[in-house]
Amino acid sequence: MTKEKEQNSIERPPVIVVLGHIDHGKTALLDYIKKTNVVSNESGNITQHIGAYEITHNNKKMTFIDTPGHEAFSKMRSRGAKVADIAILVIAADEGLKLQTKEAIEHIKKAGLDMIVAINKIDKPEAAPEKIKQQLAEEGIMLEGWGGTVSNQEISAKSGKGINELLDLIALATEIEELKANKDIPGEGVIIEARTDAKIGNITSLLIKNGLIKTGDFIVAGTSFGKIKKMEDDRGNIIKEAQFSAPVQVTGFDSLPTVGDEFYITKNKKESEKLTELKKETESLGVKSQDKDLTDKKLINILLKADVSGTEEALKSMVSDLIFDDVAVNITKSDIGDITENDIKFSRSTNSIIAGFKIQASGQIKKLAEQNEVKIITANVIYEVIESIKKELASLLTPEITKNVIGKLQILATFKQDKTKMIVGGKIIDGKAKRRAKMEVTRKGEPIITGVLVQLQQNKEDVTEVALGKECGIAFQPDKSTEEKIEVGDILEIYEEEETIKTL
Repeated sequence: MTKEKEQNSIERPPVIVVLGHIDHGKTALLDYIKKTNVVSNESGNITQHIGAYEITHNNKKMTFIDTPGHEAFSKMRSRGAKVADIAILVIAADEGLKLQTKEAIEHIKKAGLDMIVAINKIDKPEAAPEKIKQQLAEEGIMLEGWGGTVSNQEISAKSGKGINELLDLIALATEIEELKANKDIPGEGVIIEARTDAKIGNITSLLIKNGLIKTGDFIVAGTSFGKIKKMEDDRGNIIKEAQFSAPVQVTGFDSLPTVGDEFYITKNKKESEKLTELKKETESLGVKSQDKDLTDKKLINILLKADVSGTEEALKSMVSDLIFDDVAVNITKSDIGDITENDIKFSRSTNSIIAGFKIQASGQIKKLAEQNEVKIITANVIYEVIESIKKELASLLTPEITKNVIGKLQILATFKQDKTKMIVGGKIIDGKAKRRAKMEVTRKGEPIITGVLVQLQQNKEDVTEVALGKECGIAFQPDKSTEEKIEVGDILEIYEEEETIKTL
């Protein structure tokens, strides 16, 4: 903190992010906290898509960020913005650590946040909190009572059991952190959401980390700037000013800022324009990251759609990482909003699948997509979208063919032969012969012709199989027209092919 910011600094409320596996109760926990601890008696509506809101606990304010998944939170963090101070890691006591739990732990570590573990669903009969603590120890997370210092609390987001104690732990962690801010300086913070409304224009959600912001202030975030025309708090109330740790929604940006960008209040429009121009020049001089190498890979073209910019960016980041040995995704376009007629036209012209997160496709749009043979994938859970795209990628993989030899036949006589059918006689010297099996003619160990055994006779009777040591007549159909002929002494290797579908 600069000298100016240190002067008149006072204690500020903590900003808390809740992370963990998708089904372990993050939303239920936040809903319970929100219902029982909102700042005013009128709960109102949370206006932000990434719900950010203030609560009070024992007369202390706390701000919670409800991310739509730790990928979006990670995207904010990757832009250099320390969005939160404390992370609550939610783990279901009846399920234990999942892949997403472990990923969340890595995000928390990389962000350098204080961690508090909330072991949820302890009211379920199959709950095993001690097992969870053991699993965490194996991941290097040593809880209090297990030889470590990481705070933890057993809770039930359904009944509310243990949640007050969890909030007490947050308050204690805040005291230890000694979080400070100054309301007498121009505000600054982080963009936590951005979207465009056809009637209102650009709507941006901000988390104020320091200082004060007011209606009428000029504001800069990345290459976007504007003048704050209207400001609302987390429950949709119109307000004139807000200070550190508060989540607010504003209108007035000239263009949509990027989620995770830091924002600053400036003196005037001229200073705002100067800062954005400088940012644009810096970006143009910077080394752009190279496109990922998709050479020699089978590609699926994807048009991405999401409800708001924060989740669009998170979805785009996750989908662009779907690159495997033989297949990959090529993002042809990424956009915000419900699926439109133009999206169908674009997808048809680029042979793209439309993959959407928390968006709608009307009955008319679905019918149009069907007529134009455009596939649409939608889901309200980001990982379900990813899994659906992975299934599409897997369908491109060439199946693995295993050759299972079932027998060998030595040619004793040849009869009618032409380019498309050969009739010969022979003896089974290994295994058996089977009608409709594949065959490979070898001469002195070298393959000559491949084809199919289309007819099998024994004692002039049509049969389906001939056993080891028996003589038979066969009709052999080459895979393609050939001038080669089967000769006496050739060996016909008889085999079946087993097709195994590859996985990513």
